[in-house]
Amino acid sequence: MKNVLTVMGCLVFVAALAAPAAAGSGATSPKTAFAAALPHYEAIHRALAGDTLDGVAGHARAIREVARKTAAEFSPAGAGGPGAKAQECRALLPDVERAADRLAGAKSLDEARKAFGQLSQPMVRYREMTTGERPYVVFCPMAKKPWLQESKKIANPYLGSKMLQCGKIVS
Repeated sequence: MKNVLTVMGCLVFVAALAAPAAAGSGATSPKTAFAAALPHYEAIHRALAGDTLDGVAGHARAIREVARKTAAEFSPAGAGGPGAKAQECRALLPDVERAADRLAGAKSLDEARKAFGQLSQPMVRYREMTTGERPYVVFCPMAKKPWLQESKKIANPYLGSKMLQCGKIVS
C-alpha cells in the first residue's frame, strides 16, 4: 500500500508538470497527466537531438514554474501520504526547478545539453515511480547520461547530429 501511495505522490508532481500542456482541460487522472507532461520534455529532447534551441526555453520555463509551484504547495498528504518516498519526491523538485531554470537560460547548445542532463536525472527517477505507458529510458555511454524518449529509435540529445544514434534503451 505504501508503494501505491508513493507512486500516486509522484504522479501528483507529474500532473502538475502537465498543467501547461493541458491548460483549460480541467482535472485529469494521474495516468493522463503523466502522458500530458511528456510533450514538454519530449519537445526539448527533439530540439536538442536536432541541434537547435528552438522552443527549448519556453518548455523549460513551463517545467520550472510548475516545479516551483508544486514545491511551494507540497504536503505529504498531497504527495500520496507520509513516508520516505513522498519525501524523496519532494526532494527532487528543487533539482527539477534548478535544471529547468538553467535550461531556460541556455544561450548555446552545449549549455542546454548540460542542463537537459541535469533535468533528465530527476525526470528519469519520477518515470521509474509511475505505472502504465511510459517513455523509454535511454543511456548515452559517451555522455554518461540518461534521457527519456517516446520512440525506440535513438535520438541522442547530448550529441545531436555528431552521434545521433549513440545510446541504448535501458528501461
